[in-house]
Amino acid sequence: MSLPKPTAANPYAPPRAAVEAPPPQNCWREGKILVLRPGSALPARCVKCNAPATQPMRERRIYWHHPALLLLYLIVAVIVRKSAKVAIGICPDHQFRRRMFLAVGWGGVALCTLAGFVGASANRGELIAFGILGALLAIIVGMVGSRIAYPARITKEEIRLKGCGAPFLDSLQSR
Repeated sequence: MSLPKPTAANPYAPPRAAVEAPPPQNCWREGKILVLRPGSALPARCVKCNAPATQPMRERRIYWHHPALLLLYLIVAVIVRKSAKVAIGICPDHQFRRRMFLAVGWGGVALCTLAGFVGASANRGELIAFGILGALLAIIVGMVGSRIAYPARITKEEIRLKGCGAPFLDSLQSR
């Protein structure tokens, strides 16, 4: 007859848990901010709604400088700004929305510039003022409405992006 095998765990056995820390992730969230390492890729999902991204937007260079430098922007900010290349995923719905804001911005600039020239040729100051103010407003609407994710800060170690949607951020690990 054979004896039954003991089923109790050996209290003197070494632990079987991994001793090493897991490898670092390429991207994570800190509150409402997306943080990623330079050169790393984002998941192939829309950064606004977390839907699958059919194709990533083309990789583009983004810049960041401290907001206190706005008064000296033309001279200092261009010199001290930081940059990083990031390819941001976007779904077809948000791509359409982005293109519409770009079209409204460029179309508004064109129409208001035309209105300014017509006002100048007709010596109508109110039409010139409308053209200038309308063009500035169209530029702001186009820029703000078409942006997807924008830099909050860029260092040598990480890139912090604002503007990502809650569903996308919720899918990432928090630190």
